[in-house]
Amino acid sequence: MNVFVDNDVILDILLERKDFAYSSKVVEHIEKGEVKGFTSPIIFTNTFYLISKAKNNSKAWLALRKLRLLFKVTRINENIIDRALASVFRDFEDAIQYYSALDSKAKYLVTRNKSDYIGEEVVVLTPQELLVIIEKN
Repeated sequence: MNVFVDNDVILDILLERKDFAYSSKVVEHIEKGEVKGFTSPIIFTNTFYLISKAKNNSKAWLALRKLRLLFKVTRINENIIDRALASVFRDFEDAIQYYSALDSKAKYLVTRNKSDYIGEEVVVLTPQELLVIIEKN
């Protein structure tokens, strides 16, 4: 099962945010190889910036190396940018993430902010909703 993981889910874990248990369990399934995790290059730049501000550069680099071991990195190309520009998404970054997930053949996009995503080609779920699906399989 291919799952695109949004930045908020990753940051829940790395910044040890309140109520990050569901996000952590999603990543555990990726670590065990039960789910194939994808994320975009944008996640890496956002994560570096936010972790270096919240902690320090050294911890940010370490976080990126761990992410790279866990996740396949999707591509962002002209087609994805063009689709994002032509979309009805309110936020350009969210549009890029969505079409990058679609391009990588992700069945699910997991995020805490479902309302940020519009579209029917990739199923958008919260971490908790994804865990229910994983446990059924």
